[in-house]
Amino acid sequence: MEEGAGEAILDGVESRYATVDDVRVHYKLIGEGTRTTVLVHGGGCDLTFWELQLPALLNIGRVLLLDLPGHGLSDKPEDLRYSMKLHARAINAVVEDAKVDRAIVVGHSLGVPALREFYRGWPEKVAGFIAVDGILIYEDPGWSSAAIAWLMDTWLYDYVWPPIVDSFTGEQTPDWGVEKVNDAMKNAPPHVVRSFLPEMSDPETAYNDRIDVPLLAVYAENPLWTDEVQAEVRAFNDRAEVLIMPGVSHFLMLDRPDEFNRLLTDFILKSWNPSP
Repeated sequence: MEEGAGEAILDGVESRYATVDDVRVHYKLIGEGTRTTVLVHGGGCDLTFWELQLPALLNIGRVLLLDLPGHGLSDKPEDLRYSMKLHARAINAVVEDAKVDRAIVVGHSLGVPALREFYRGWPEKVAGFIAVDGILIYEDPGWSSAAIAWLMDTWLYDYVWPPIVDSFTGEQTPDWGVEKVNDAMKNAPPHVVRSFLPEMSDPETAYNDRIDVPLLAVYAENPLWTDEVQAEVRAFNDRAEVLIMPGVSHFLMLDRPDEFNRLLTDFILKSWNPSP
């Protein structure tokens, strides 16, 4: 993979906008062909976090990238609940505006529950689902999650959020990647962060139902992803795959892009062209 190639591709494509609830949602549609991959970033990030995946994905079809409401070049109103239902509607608005009938969807972190809700609403538009280090099995978050959400809603935000962001990268993350994560996430609008964090585990959308399309879950090696969680993911359907990548951070697509891209492209091609 040529360094900077994905960034140059993104810079060379015009921005487009769809609208949901009077909120403009920024996106880019790149490439040609009938097979489309939709990429949805994590919380506090934007569509540029997929730049290292673009050259590989464009070899097999079109790529649709978007900035969720509150992120990137999308609108960020303060009087808005950044729920998974809002994000799902935003994804659908982009898919509709781009005239994409069906796609393989890929979500990282926050992008996973957002796409999960999108799949619930529009299953006919999803040909396959790839979850990248994001929650697929909902469990009781416990008191610690509630305590963090409470602290984040006080003047202690600037003392709580930066260390959380620091934990998402590691020694294996390239220096430019650490800088990118820090710049995006630590400077994300606090009203957006305070909203989407608890929304990811809100009972309205945080429940376990089936995903009846080819499913790939790629996780960084982490105690959170226990054998039980992996078994429950595989129980979604007989086409579910769970892969654990050792020696990577939460941003595995930045840490080991070549290996990660092979996982993506292999699964995408297999989903579009299933064995008889």
